[in-house]
Order: sequence, then C-alpha cells, then structure tokens
Amino acid sequence: MAHMIDTTSRATASYASTQREWHGLGQLMPTGADLAAWAAAAGMDYKVQRAYPRYAIERIDPAATHIPTTSLRQVEDKVVLFRSDTHAPLGVVSDGYKVVQPREVLDFFREWADAGGLTIESAGVLFGGKRYFATAKLADGVCVDGSRDKLVPYALLSTSADGSLATEGRWTTVRVVCNNTLRMAREGATAFRVTHRSEWKPEKFQAVIEEAQAEFGTFMETTRKLAAIRVESKLAEEMTVALFKKGAAGAADADKVRESRGFASVMSLFAGAGKGAMLETSRGTAWGWLNAVTEHVDHHVRARSDENRTASALWGPGDAMKQQAVEIALAAA
Repeated sequence: MAHMIDTTSRATASYASTQREWHGLGQLMPTGADLAAWAAAAGMDYKVQRAYPRYAIERIDPAATHIPTTSLRQVEDKVVLFRSDTHAPLGVVSDGYKVVQPREVLDFFREWADAGGLTIESAGVLFGGKRYFATAKLADGVCVDGSRDKLVPYALLSTSADGSLATEGRWTTVRVVCNNTLRMAREGATAFRVTHRSEWKPEKFQAVIEEAQAEFGTFMETTRKLAAIRVESKLAEEMTVALFKKGAAGAADADKVRESRGFASVMSLFAGAGKGAMLETSRGTAWGWLNAVTEHVDHHVRARSDENRTASALWGPGDAMKQQAVEIALAAA
C-alpha cells in the first residue's frame, strides 16, 4: 500500500498508516486514532466541490487580465469537480455524477471502529485527490502453515472524483512477510460496486464486511491447497509463459516471453529473491509461484509512477494478472 502515497498536492504525503514497514513513508498513525486525525494525516480533509465549466466564444487577448462575462458560454450538462482546499481541478464529469466525499470513505468505518470491531489500517489519496481509499483490518492474521506465513484480511473502500473508478467495497488480503495484496474472488457476496450514476448506500457494503469472514475461510483453504502443490522450475517457467501470453494484446511468442523483463522478474522472485520465497509454504510450490507474481505486480512491474503501479495492482491490469495467476496456479494440481 505504500505505493499509494500522493505527494503532488500537499506539503506532506497524503497517506497515513499504522505500519511503518510500508517503505517508512507517509504519516505513522497510532492505534485508536480518531477519524478527524486520520482525515488530516491522510490528506482527506477536503471536500469535492462542483462548478459548471465555461468557454470563450471569441478570441481573447492573451495579455488581458479580465475576460468579459458576455464572451463566455456555460456547458449545462457537465460539471468540473475540484478540491475545496486548493481549488485544483479533479475531473470533468456529467452533471448527474454522484460524489462520495473523502470523509465519507473514512466515516463508513466509524461504527465498527468505535465498537472495537475493526481497526483502520491505512487511508490516503492518489493522483492529487482524484482517487481516495481506506482499509480496515477485519481480523487477526491466519497462518498458512501454522507458524510464519501469515495473511491478514482487510476491507478496502475506494472511489474517485474524476470518473476513473466506481465506488467499490471489497475485501483483500495482505501477506505480512512481503505486503503483497491478493483477492481470490472477483465477484460474490464479499464484493460491492456502484457507479457514480447511483447513490452510494453504505448499508450494502456493510453486508460485504459482515460476510467477509466466511470468504476468508475459503481463501485460506485455497492457499493451503496451493502450498501443497509442488512446482518444479520447468513447470514454473511454463506457468509464467502462459500468464504473460494470456495478458498480451496479441499472439505472444513463447520465446519472446522468456526473454522479457517480466518473465525474468517472476522467475527470480520464485527462485528465492522474493520476500518469503524460502518459507516452507512457498519454496517450490504453487503458492510460492503465485506470490512471485503478486510481488512482481505490486512492487516491481514497470510503471510511469508508484501511483500508477498501485492503481493497476488494485483496480486495473495488475489486478487482472493476479487473478489469472490464481487460475493458472490452481490448474497446476
């Protein structure tokens, strides 16, 4: 989650977490901090406001200090969303766009946090405030092997103010040893998504959280199954080739895939360079190969910026690749 840090619009990083391990960046938060403190530390203490865009209908002198109102026309079916604090534009959307405010994302977790049912673990904004999110830990971690390889379930609530992302609530997992993120099921009882054409109804995501424990149990059964599947180097190579061919835009040649940077990265992580790769659950197993893929996607894949890499890993092509890797790993049995 460290890659989510936004340093573009504020003097301090717009990210807060209870975990120093995420690259030591952002604001370190004490357990039990109230939501006002979270909003300030995570850079979510602004509102998304709207205004109708205008355009000039005649040539304006570049040296002019004032544009006559009579020379402007208003676009009636579009609005500009902008930050209340810096007035920086966030996006141009339809006038029916339903905004979920940054503070609403945090406030959603208030009832459970006040009751001690879960703890907020991280929050922040991406791309200058165009996207924002919060995660909350649903339960203590569970070990794949009964000792060291621990996974922790989280609720993730995210949305956007530029039309790039629907309001989405789902659970995800973090592997403690490497901070890799993964979710097994793309749809189901523990996923909720609503476009900005509709009102955000928090009670629907409440059901997602309440049912997540059952889904996490199924997730752990799958991880233990993967940890029991032996994968030799040759098979790992075949699985990696299949993964990158599946994600290619056109027909990909297997030899070219083997020469690619992505192939080399995944195979190196699987062979021992990955964090936790030498644990008994990972060494030479389908679970180890899957984590090599997730570590590559979350931390090493080439991207224009850390923000772009994280957005891809959680909501875009990187997330899709991780789900494809799950299918390939399960097929190795």
